[in-house]
Parts: sequence; structure tokens; C-alpha cells
Amino acid sequence: MPVYAIFLLSFFVVPVLVLAWVLRAAIRRYPRTILWSLAFVYVIGLPWDWLSVRTGVWRYDTAPTLGVWFDGLPIEELAGFYVFGTLFVVLAVLAALRRSPRV
Repeated sequence: MPVYAIFLLSFFVVPVLVLAWVLRAAIRRYPRTILWSLAFVYVIGLPWDWLSVRTGVWRYDTAPTLGVWFDGLPIEELAGFYVFGTLFVVLAVLAALRRSPRV
């Protein structure tokens, strides 16, 4: 059973879709911020994750994944966690800024 994919779907994809709907005006206002955030995660996070797996700092168990791997990393990590995890954080910050008083 692809537990990792279910985890990502439950805790990142669904909340991102809800936040994206609620914050659609902010998304249109800050598209470069969102793209830069995704670029930063792929430029810094992906090599960090890959190097950590390659050097044995950590590993991914094969049982809870879909079984599709890209150079030692599960496809869920590349497509799910990096994209939707980053979008979740960015949209959560946009939501918090929207509710905070202007300074």
C-alpha cells in the first residue's frame, strides 16, 4: 500500500487545493514568489536530499512507496513533497499575512 502517497495526498495536496481556492487572488498577485519558492526547494532541497540518501544519512523504505524511483528518491518525494509541501508553506504564509494587521 502506498502509504507515503496517501500521506502526501491527505496532508499536503488536499490542504493546498483548499488554500489555493481561498487565496486565488493572492496567488495571482504573487506568482513569482511562488515560482521562486519552488525553484529554491528544487535547487537546494533536491541535491541535499539526494546527497543524504547517497551518503547513507537517511533512506526511504521501499514498502510504503509507489515503487517508482528516480536515482534513489521515490517519485512521491520529487513530485509530491517538494511541490505540494512547498506550496503548502507558501500558501500558509500568504494566509497568515492576509489575516495579520498591516504594520
